[in-house]
Amino acid sequence: MTTGRRVAQKRKELGLSQEALGEKLGVSRQSIYKWESDGALPEVEKLVALSRLFGVSVGWLLGVEEEAAPSGGELTAEQLALVEEIAARYAPKPRLSVRRRVVVKLSAVTAAVCLCVVLWGFYRRLEDLTRNYSYLQAAIIQVEAGVNGQIGGVSSRVEELLQEQNAVTADYGVSLRNVNVAGNRAKFTAYAVPRTYVEGMRAAFYAEGGDCRVIVSQGDGHRFEADLYCELEEAMTICVDFLYPDGTRQTQVLKRYTGLYGQTFPAVRADYALGFKPVENGTFALVESRGSREEYGRLDWNPMGIQPGLPENTPPVAELESLRVGLFRNMKLVDWAVFTVTPGVVEEETAVLTGEQWKALDKLRQNDGGGTRGYQWLNFHFAPQEVPAEAGDVFQVAAVMEDVYGRTAVRSGGAFGLDEGWKELTNLDGDTSNTDPEGWVLE
Repeated sequence: MTTGRRVAQKRKELGLSQEALGEKLGVSRQSIYKWESDGALPEVEKLVALSRLFGVSVGWLLGVEEEAAPSGGELTAEQLALVEEIAARYAPKPRLSVRRRVVVKLSAVTAAVCLCVVLWGFYRRLEDLTRNYSYLQAAIIQVEAGVNGQIGGVSSRVEELLQEQNAVTADYGVSLRNVNVAGNRAKFTAYAVPRTYVEGMRAAFYAEGGDCRVIVSQGDGHRFEADLYCELEEAMTICVDFLYPDGTRQTQVLKRYTGLYGQTFPAVRADYALGFKPVENGTFALVESRGSREEYGRLDWNPMGIQPGLPENTPPVAELESLRVGLFRNMKLVDWAVFTVTPGVVEEETAVLTGEQWKALDKLRQNDGGGTRGYQWLNFHFAPQEVPAEAGDVFQVAAVMEDVYGRTAVRSGGAFGLDEGWKELTNLDGDTSNTDPEGWVLE
């Protein structure tokens, strides 16, 4: 379970909304959204505040402790240093927004033009300057590579040491054997050898994030083995508990899986130019997008079933029963989009793409079996309307898929919120690949 899912779990247990939790911590609702979607990691002081509010340890929030032990009050200097180290390692790198990237590129071009003008005035020395620059660039690259290699080596070794210190197993392994899409189940095999074996001890294997039926056996050399038949979830963590005759228990995380549920659906993305919309009187306008270069919507995908080089036992992709695209405000439906006419696929505008239409579109994507087109898209648009927008709101355009087995997945193409001046919608950083439908209001 990720840090974001742990924060969301405890927030829901306390009956708090994202906005209410933000008020208690002195942050915006957008910050809470980023934390829970794993688009950002809370700062150290916010992690401490969350641990006190939820009554759990900081280590549990970060996933380095599997038991939700009560918070122990103030952190020691050593604990604070460990929290800062882990937070710094796993915090996502900041990304520039589209507008800022454009500004940076324009600044770089302007600087390059000015440099050319200066160099033109010293054209007689251009050859020497170029040669010296090449030498300097090569030296910088060499030094940078050496430093990065040392930093990467030290960081990897630190993480290995932390894992070794916390390990209670001498050896272990986990394998995904198969996925039954119709039953929404997955089979895993796992084994674990305890570092300290005591006669009469037992082992309990389980998966966080999914209900499992487990069959445990004991092999030679104090090796415990298990078959786990689990309900398929987006994020799953396979663990083992060693149970000693004196009643003590030791827990070891064996392997984490992410995206398993989503891999059983086509890799569809609903791409829509929602960002940078001006906001007036607390609303922004959705306008007719067909034929407009300023605003468009399209369905884009590359089905996993045809990608070469997939790992062994990759989950199969289920057939779709229907597909819709919606605009959501704080994960609540605002309106369904309408797919435009595409000859041979969509003969008249509709808000629901059927399984047969999806097959026809997929055939068009493969160019009637020729496979010469890697991607194909289907345009859609929203009815003209005004949508309320307030500070802290998170807007998303997402594809809602239902397969022939009645399972549902929601995949967002991006998230948007008000800028600092509350005058326009801008892109929000964060991972939107999670297809878990939990929390989405679809009606």
